[in-house]
Amino acid sequence: MRRRRRRRRSNKGCSLTLILILALLIGVPILLVRSCTTSFFSPSKAPLVSLWDAKTQTLLSLTLEEYVEGVVAAEMPASFHIEALKAQAVAARTYAYRRIIRGDTIPEHPEANLSTDYSSGQAWISWTDFLQRYGLFEGRRLQRKIQNAVRKTAGLIATYDAEPILAVYHSTSGGRTENSEHYWNEALPYLRSVADPFGTNSPHHYSTASFSPAELARLLEVTDARDIRIVERYPSGRVKTVEAGGQWFSGRTVRQKLGLKSTWFSVESVGGQVVFSVWGYGHGVGMSQYGAHGMAEQGYGYEEILKYYYQDIELVTAY
Repeated sequence: MRRRRRRRRSNKGCSLTLILILALLIGVPILLVRSCTTSFFSPSKAPLVSLWDAKTQTLLSLTLEEYVEGVVAAEMPASFHIEALKAQAVAARTYAYRRIIRGDTIPEHPEANLSTDYSSGQAWISWTDFLQRYGLFEGRRLQRKIQNAVRKTAGLIATYDAEPILAVYHSTSGGRTENSEHYWNEALPYLRSVADPFGTNSPHHYSTASFSPAELARLLEVTDARDIRIVERYPSGRVKTVEAGGQWFSGRTVRQKLGLKSTWFSVESVGGQVVFSVWGYGHGVGMSQYGAHGMAEQGYGYEEILKYYYQDIELVTAY
């Protein structure tokens, strides 16, 4: 009887050992798989973003840090200086964080805070599409560079009076940025016009666009556009008012109707064509992306870049 009891106890001990081994073999891989569903670079406290993917027409849910990676990848050339990429990451994060805490949504898709369509705010690209664009090996190298820029600034946003700023940006200023109220309706104290000599190497620094008088009249919806003239400019040099065919237009309206790169332009008749000379690319308000790259190449850090284009801001860790 004693021998049988000992064997039973021995069998029980072996069973417990086997259970523990099986638990380790099955449980550890499950934990590892679960941990891989969260980005290694995303702080655990980063808020979630509801993102409308205009390409797939689906609603995505991802952390703010994951979202910022996709914005930097879509909005700024990955070849840019790392300090410029960091500045872009902070601007993109601030723009999104402001919308999240204010409860802002996309009008066409109220279930989403943001959209991948740049016309509604910021562009965004998935890593799958990014790698298809650049190829696997070059794409991976650039991906690591972008993720590094985002990780180095994780949780950091720009504020004014303890509130996240409207961190708008554009490609190229053309030599000077613009006051916010000269393109939109609201005058924001941190979105003031500043001299911008740093982006002159941008391919968009200067461009031209030519139209026949008939084509110009059709686009502006006037009977005759041969008498087109600039009536008034803002102090930055950008066009405030244009007259054509007896009608008055804002510089912004002319830009949109003609597809010009910016509202900083001059116009003249050359050989039967109406030629527009254009400086810069984008609305010109806030940070110039090519200017940020130029500043970084001259030794400025991302904090200096941000505080140059957004006046009197503070950089704080939001989470």
